[in-house]
Amino acid sequence: MRTDRPEDDKGSTRSSAGRPRDSKIDAAIIDATRDLLLETGYPALSLSAIAARAGTTTAAIYRRWSGKAQLVHEAILPAEVMAMPSASGDVEGDIRALVEATRTMFDRPEVRVALPALIADTVADPDVHSRMTSRFAESLATFRTRIDQQPDLSGDPPSSEGDLPLLAEVVVGSAIFRIIVRHDAPLDAAWVDDLTTLISSGWKSMSRGSASR
Repeated sequence: MRTDRPEDDKGSTRSSAGRPRDSKIDAAIIDATRDLLLETGYPALSLSAIAARAGTTTAAIYRRWSGKAQLVHEAILPAEVMAMPSASGDVEGDIRALVEATRTMFDRPEVRVALPALIADTVADPDVHSRMTSRFAESLATFRTRIDQQPDLSGDPPSSEGDLPLLAEVVVGSAIFRIIVRHDAPLDAAWVDDLTTLISSGWKSMSRGSASR
């Protein structure tokens, strides 16, 4: 099988040097990626097929993304989907909002199709892994102030800038586990209720324990 490389279509790359990115091409590539994911799955997805569907070139894709993993990550988890609600100050309400936002983020067909193999490719590539973690950290920034003001479930000091708070790891990790390991288990309203109750009770217990010390 042919492997797409950034040097493909070198002539196109040279002729477009310095040219500003065309948002229409960006959108076409993202749309093509989502459509082909549902048609072929992640392993069989190729940048050449995406380029053909989008009416562009693999060189144009490489000018925008480092490779398939980064492109797919941004296609299935765009900024608007990853946006988290602002913290309200009500702990249980904020935990529920985070769980519900995570459900919205992951409970979509293209995410379920791509996630298992995408995670493997992400872990294998330090650059893509760093980019992915940074995007998650940015999307959770609205929760950081509240989390830093409340007892951390681990009892550790507040997380440093760029790290994912433990609360987010628990919620996102639970969603990913369901999709990959318990792939027949839905991310439904019952999951939101159960996970919110479980985390909230642990948070309250930790708060009481901190107050008594």
